Amino acid sequence: MLIDLQTIWLMWIVIGGILLLVELFTTTFFALWMAVAALIPAAISFFDPNVSLEFQIIIWIMAMFLCAFLWMRLSKRDTPLENIDKELIGQIGILAKKCDAQNKGVLLLQKPIDGLSQWECLSEEPIAAETRVIVTQRVGQRLLRVDYEKKQVSRVRC
Repeated sequence: MLIDLQTIWLMWIVIGGILLLVELFTTTFFALWMAVAALIPAAISFFDPNVSLEFQIIIWIMAMFLCAFLWMRLSKRDTPLENIDKELIGQIGILAKKCDAQNKGVLLLQKPIDGLSQWECLSEEPIAAETRVIVTQRVGQRLLRVDYEKKQVSRVRC
C-alpha cells in the first residue's frame, strides 16, 4: 500500500482527532499531548508534501516530548506537600490509639488524604483513644499534631 504524500497531512489530523477522543475517556493528559503534537507534522506535510514519513514521525515524537515537558513545567504551580497540608489542617478524625506530647497515637480520618486514612499523631495534652480530634498542624512527613475537637455552641435567645 502506497501512502499519498499529498494528503498525508490529513492522516495526521485524523490521528490527532482519534487521540483527542481517547483523552475524553481517560483521566490523564497523556493522549492530549500526543494529539497536539500530531498537529506539527500535519502542518509540515501540508506546506511541504515531499517531506518523508520517517522525518514526520521523528518530528511527532520530539513534539510529544516537548509538549509533555512543557505541561509538567507549567502545571506545577505549588508543591504537593502544600496541597496536602491545606487538606489536612482542620480535618476531624478519631484516635485509634491514645497520644500525648511524647507518645505517638494513631489518627483515623474519614476521607483519605495523600492516600492515607491512618496517620500518626501527637498532642500537647494526653488524649484518650476513641476521642474526636481535629488536626492543627503537620509536624513531619506522616506525623500530625492534634487537639480536642472544640464544638461551637450557639446560644439561642428567646
